[in-house]
Amino acid sequence: MEAILLKNAFLIFSYRNELKYLLFTFVVILALPIIAVIVLTQSGISLVSDALAHYNPQTKSIELFYPDGTKYNTIQATTVWPVKGVVTLEFGDSDLPYQVFHSGIDIANPDGKIGDDVVAIMPGKVIYAGEISWGFGKHVIIDHGNNITSIYGHLSEIDVTEGQEVAIGEIIGKEGETGWATGPHVHLQIDVWGIPVNPRTFLGEEDPPGKIKLLSIITYQLTLSQQTQNKFLDL
Repeated sequence: MEAILLKNAFLIFSYRNELKYLLFTFVVILALPIIAVIVLTQSGISLVSDALAHYNPQTKSIELFYPDGTKYNTIQATTVWPVKGVVTLEFGDSDLPYQVFHSGIDIANPDGKIGDDVVAIMPGKVIYAGEISWGFGKHVIIDHGNNITSIYGHLSEIDVTEGQEVAIGEIIGKEGETGWATGPHVHLQIDVWGIPVNPRTFLGEEDPPGKIKLLSIITYQLTLSQQTQNKFLDL
């Protein structure tokens, strides 16, 4: 009996690589539907975004559409970035475990600190200024007309009230990490008809100010690391 058990154990051990491949294949098969949902959702949200708000490079204007695809207005929008920093998560990117797709743009503080001014990207009227214990945490929502709203999430401080009219570039709060946040940043979301669209349709492809500063910090850290390594090799 013991000999049979030892023989079976030896056989299982001899097929350990095959079992690893089998387990890996099984995991991949289980993950395929999840991967497909993520890919299709990301593609779908981009299509929906383009269907509701589209930048026309010839006229340098933004064309706005009803959910049924009918164009209802064309606007010339002057905008500013809400805060200095570096974009760490783009619209439509996977943001698990929080979101299958990211509904806005995350702009992180280049110094990792709380309290930088957050400003309105366009003129409008504050329709919400409050806090929830999850998601956006402390956040402000501004109505810009033409069924366009902007959301500023994870604030540490709110400096406006509901019903207040704000100008472009006016301070509405301070950058923070309230709600579901892993560090100081602003979640900027732009909705058309209450549906998230790509903020870069309004802000353009250039990144917000402050990215060079962050890259300088990274470069300095890499240089310092290389110097440390060289010093170690000289010992």
